[in-house]
Formats: sequence, C-alpha cells, structure tokens
Amino acid sequence: MRPLAIQGELKRVRLHSDNNTVNATHRLRRFLERIQRRLAAEEAFTLVELTIVLLILGILLTIAVPSYLSFKDRAYKTAAKADVAQVIRSVISYGADNYPNAPADPNADPTDNGYTGVDNLAILATKYDASLSTVAGAPYVINPAGFAASSTDFCVTAAAGRWIAVQHGPGGGISVGTLFTPGTCTVS
Repeated sequence: MRPLAIQGELKRVRLHSDNNTVNATHRLRRFLERIQRRLAAEEAFTLVELTIVLLILGILLTIAVPSYLSFKDRAYKTAAKADVAQVIRSVISYGADNYPNAPADPNADPTDNGYTGVDNLAILATKYDASLSTVAGAPYVINPAGFAASSTDFCVTAAAGRWIAVQHGPGGGISVGTLFTPGTCTVS
C-alpha cells in the first residue's frame, strides 16, 4: 500500500475562547420554561385510575391493620409479663432478707418477717433494683386493695394495654389475662 499524499493546504479552523458563559438566571429561565411545557402537555388522572388506586390501598390496609393490631396486642401482653417478672425478683429477695434481727433486714423492723411490708416500692427500688418505678400503680401494684397479704403470701400485678399480668405468692407462675380479681389475685 502506498501512503496517502496530502495535496493542498489544510482547512483552517477558528477556535472560540472559553469565556462564553451563560448567566444563571438565563439557564434557570430556560429550565422553568421546559418544565412548564412538559406539565402543560400531561393529562390528569381519570376517575377509573383513582378508583383503582383507592381499591388497592383498601386491600393493603385490610391486610396490614389487623396484623399491626395483633402485633401490638402481643407486645402489650409480653410487656405486662416482663413487668411482673422484674418486680418479682426484688419481692423474693425482700422476703428472703426480711426476718427478725437479720443483718440485711430491708426495713429494719425487728418484728416483721417474710413478705410483710413488701408493698413499699421505695425500699425495693433502693435495696434491690434501682430501675423499679416508685410510682404506685405504674406499671405494677404489689398487694392491691382487696387482697389479704401475709408474711408468706403476696400478689403482684402489672398492666400494659388491655392485659394484666399477675403472680400470686412466691411459688405461683405469672398469669396473663384481661379481667383481674383482687380477692384471689387471679386473672381470666
């Protein structure tokens, strides 16, 4: 192959300087004009399209709302049970430490023993668990009105949402229900 021979002169090209700038207001004005043209060309949604969207939203809500409420209800039930379990540890420790002339007597009363005086939340919070709330009824009640407490028996309740959790005595388990009977310390 033979190399190409260039005949004649090359065409001269004029270079423009880089100083040509477009000011910001002009660019913004052009941008807004393009958006206005585009929006003017679009049409609105039809009634059928809006109805279909509402129907789909309704179907999603019929699935999501009951699931959410069920989840929330289970969370309240678990919270009530956890509140009773938290305070029970302190109540059991109180009963073990509370005997006449004990070196670790929580209330320094030489005449009581066992669970007598356990309903004092300030003593439980100070001696056993600082995270316990000292506000009566929030979230738990020890020996509620109508329950006959003794040195060997107590009743602890906690409420969260519609659920009430109860433990009757040191050997009882935690029961959860919606209807509380204070005389027998039971829920159903």
